[in-house]
Amino acid sequence: MNKRLLIPMLMCLAGMGMAPSAMALEDIQFSGYFTMKATYGDVEVRDSSGNPTGSKAEYNHIYSDKLDFDTHGNHAGLKADASVADNLDVSLVFQAHGGPNHKYSVGVEWVYATYAMTDTFDLKVGKFKGPFFMVSEYLEVAYAYPWVTPPQEVYSTNPMSAVNGLDLLYNGNLGSLDFLFEVYGGSGNHDSFVMPNFVDDDPGGQATAAGLSKGKMVDFSTNNMIGFNTVIGKGGVSFRAGYFTTKVDVASFGISQATGTFGGVGLIVDWRNLLVYSEYIVRDTSNDLAAAFPDQKAWYLTLGYRFGNTLPYVTYGGMDKGADDSRYALKQTSATLGLRQEVSDTAAVKFEIHHAMPDADSTDVGKYGLFDSPVVNDKGTLFSASFDLIF
Repeated sequence: MNKRLLIPMLMCLAGMGMAPSAMALEDIQFSGYFTMKATYGDVEVRDSSGNPTGSKAEYNHIYSDKLDFDTHGNHAGLKADASVADNLDVSLVFQAHGGPNHKYSVGVEWVYATYAMTDTFDLKVGKFKGPFFMVSEYLEVAYAYPWVTPPQEVYSTNPMSAVNGLDLLYNGNLGSLDFLFEVYGGSGNHDSFVMPNFVDDDPGGQATAAGLSKGKMVDFSTNNMIGFNTVIGKGGVSFRAGYFTTKVDVASFGISQATGTFGGVGLIVDWRNLLVYSEYIVRDTSNDLAAAFPDQKAWYLTLGYRFGNTLPYVTYGGMDKGADDSRYALKQTSATLGLRQEVSDTAAVKFEIHHAMPDADSTDVGKYGLFDSPVVNDKGTLFSASFDLIF
């Protein structure tokens, strides 16, 4: 079967699926998703002279020199939808993440009510997936996109996932075009890995005093968030634009009511056998966030072509400093060769070879890119595979 990454399926998984008309257990509609990844990357750490240290680098907290089947890129989720009135639905999502920090502990990832105000306007209330970037709303549903892991230069810049608040959504037409526009706002609690270059630099002993180390996750909260997301398309082509701003508190860094803004544009072309994904994003934060979340800009372009149930693709990505010249901002480019193979109507296996080339300015801490240390020859090759399923 010639599989298509259809937007209707994605939106169903993201929370817009049909709901039953009764509250009996047998009338509640269930759906779910599952991803298991294997990663490997034998990349040597170098010293300031460029010589190998004998240690191995990790890459974006997913790849290491061990064949790893338990990373935080593994996910399992179960979604329940119920209708409590003709125009009122309730959705609940349980999710478990892999990796040493989460250990597949199950929690309520999202829970929200959707009120159908009209045929084209919906109001969502509760804890919902934030439409921050192009595939953010279904980031854990890996079957829904072509890659093993979404391009990490872009998606590593935003550690937020859910919003506790309101989401007003219009889903209709603009002339002959499909048109979606939403405005959302709220707050949230999140966690993020501490920047490895900040830990190594340890300015004034701040990292040591805060008990920060590489691989450690730091809690932070957001409030007064407001943003918009819009998608316009026709047939197999869609264009996306979005922006949001929020206040940020990071207790480990002694930061309160800092400001972060994120914006981006994206394009999906799914025409005949041709597949194109591309995004460009910007993160702009206040100066007190320069160590935790420095200004960044990032981009990628994915080109693929289907041969029956087989999709080979290539991705070129990059990230660079943003508006402010923080010495902790990351720079790198990467090239990825991937293959997606459909194994059933609801399952796929994928393989990727990812070659990353970190860079830095002379005033920066070092050439880290998404590695946790500078690496020999300032480049490294990573390997990954995944099994992705929806049900």
